[in-house]
Amino acid sequence: MKQVNLLTDSPRRLFFHYLGPTIGSSMVTSIYILADTIMVGQGVGDAGLAALTIFMPIVASFFALGLLLGVGGGVLMSVAKGSGNESLAHKYFSTAMISAAVVSVCFAVFGAIFFDQMMYALGADTTNIELVRGYGLCYTVSAPLFIFSSSLQSFIRNDKSPRHAMIAVLTGSGLNILLDYLFIFVFKMGMFGASFATSIGTSITVCILVIHFFTKKNTMRFSFRFFSIKALWEIAKCGFSSFLIECANAVLVFVFNHTLLKYIGSVGVTVYSIMSNVAVVCMSLFNGVTLAAQPIIATNHGADNHKRVLQVRHIGTITSSVIAVIIFCIGFFFPDLLIYSYVKGPTPEILELARYALRIYFFAYLFMNFNIFFSGYFQSTLRPVAAITIQILRSLLLSSVLVSVLPMIFGADAIWYAVPVTECITFFVAMAFLFFGKFQKTKEAK
Repeated sequence: MKQVNLLTDSPRRLFFHYLGPTIGSSMVTSIYILADTIMVGQGVGDAGLAALTIFMPIVASFFALGLLLGVGGGVLMSVAKGSGNESLAHKYFSTAMISAAVVSVCFAVFGAIFFDQMMYALGADTTNIELVRGYGLCYTVSAPLFIFSSSLQSFIRNDKSPRHAMIAVLTGSGLNILLDYLFIFVFKMGMFGASFATSIGTSITVCILVIHFFTKKNTMRFSFRFFSIKALWEIAKCGFSSFLIECANAVLVFVFNHTLLKYIGSVGVTVYSIMSNVAVVCMSLFNGVTLAAQPIIATNHGADNHKRVLQVRHIGTITSSVIAVIIFCIGFFFPDLLIYSYVKGPTPEILELARYALRIYFFAYLFMNFNIFFSGYFQSTLRPVAAITIQILRSLLLSSVLVSVLPMIFGADAIWYAVPVTECITFFVAMAFLFFGKFQKTKEAK
């Protein structure tokens, strides 16, 4: 197969060359996370789900660290290659990998030693600590696998091998789902079985990813002498918005659940669980579009080929908008389809509330697609402040404030408006960054 050229091949061809594998990888990852949740719920019960929820912030931190180093380092590597600076590209890759190794080992060691203390701080108690420990200890010790899996995927995609990354994720995820079923339902291994299955699946993903470095397509070079504190700081700045998304999601779930229990009760939490599970799948589509555009934009930005950057931005914006409209139509006109997919035999109370909440919530997707895409765009064009601002607003600041304040003013139903309003406001902020960037460049040119 002919090797793609990010600097000369058709932008449209390049984008769709990346789109299938990136969306495939994102979708598969989200599906196997949902599968884990469903199988623990069916095989262990409500107590297992509660234990899983308590440990989720730690899971999020693993993925967050992997994205911080992988996306940040991958973007900077592509920019360096686009500018013709191969040595700098190797420096970013090596620095990210060494940092991932150090951080993940420290996490595994200290996490295992102080596991119970961390879990009690996250809300565990004497009634569920055994279940949390059964799931979480194996997961914590396997921290290097999860962090390297997340970071390597990004680097390999940016090294023009998106299909290799997708195959790795598909294989590992498929094995994880299969082993989940065997360990939980056949061998009755409970919570440990769920985490052990995930660890084995992820180890296979990492092994397949590593194969890339022994192929002719590999252009990345690793050396300890390339490690640089300055490069690490640049990687952290560039990747921080991706890091923030994962961390903020855990905070937002906590705030939403607390507010819903206060104003609506457990029925509200059940409805929100439907919305959040749907959101995992929908956001994976938007993330797939963003990740497809990222290496092309970053490489051409490094080569100062702004015309091609704008072309890819245009294609990515249209693609994510089409997906957003389809998602909105499904949620607005067919809410029952989603409700019955996640809740077996919903009560009339859940059904009524979920229909109302989903129709409101799905307006958020008409703006969310732009916010996710342009956060990635600013990241790829080395505007980390804009990318971080967008993510802080939509993932943490506005959403947390609005979900707490709106029901105090307008009543319980206003809770469901928090996310759509957040995404709408963030959209205008993103457009302001876009316009301001154009204005600045025009001024500099004069």
